[in-house]
Amino acid sequence: MKLRAFATTLFAALIACASATVDHDKIEPIPQPEPVTISEKAAIKFKPQLSTSNIACVSFPAVNAAGEVTGGLKGTNGNDACKYAPKGSQVYGRAGWYKDL
Repeated sequence: MKLRAFATTLFAALIACASATVDHDKIEPIPQPEPVTISEKAAIKFKPQLSTSNIACVSFPAVNAAGEVTGGLKGTNGNDACKYAPKGSQVYGRAGWYKDL
């Protein structure tokens, strides 16, 4: 019986999370903070750069500052809906030390 209650609760939580999405063209990119530490400065210097061709989708931000996520691109004619990110694109990266270097 406890397994059934657990499964029901888990299913309800997944449904709630899945329905809490924002349209892809409504997500504001998270502004890049001013780097202060050596790690942050290195992360900015070597941050990933994304280059796309005319036939590929551009990088749309997927998460906003409130932690809301998109439900994906809503295109109707091939890649037409993803050639231009109206609020700017976003590339996420992290930096960390490796063997004290």
